[in-house]
Amino acid sequence: MSTRSSSSSSSSGCSSNTIAWIGYGIAAVAAAAIGARFYLGRSSKFRSRVVGIIPARFASSRFEGKPLVHILGKPMIQRTWERAKLASSLDHIVVATDDEKIAECCRGFGADVIMTSVSCRNGQYLALI
Repeated sequence: MSTRSSSSSSSSGCSSNTIAWIGYGIAAVAAAAIGARFYLGRSSKFRSRVVGIIPARFASSRFEGKPLVHILGKPMIQRTWERAKLASSLDHIVVATDDEKIAECCRGFGADVIMTSVSCRNGQYLALI
């Protein structure tokens, strides 16, 4: 019988200890949730904008005028721009080109255009300017 009473007293001590740990755990989770809410609320105000830049050159060495080639009734650059607009991670899409024909085409379907230098060696340099 004495074994029972000692085990019941030790289990009741363990039980109050467990309740205390559960209480500490709940308090810690609540504090973390409040801190995360505060941090995320502030960080959304300072979120960086992500801009997608589509380089489009007319004078390509392999396929001159490629961005203006029609594919199923639309210029290739328009299809590229429309697919880029579907990306939820991009806040804004811009077409970077060195050719006025491409710029006119892009403005025609609503794209924002940045005119770049003709001296850019390839599309990667168009996006860096």
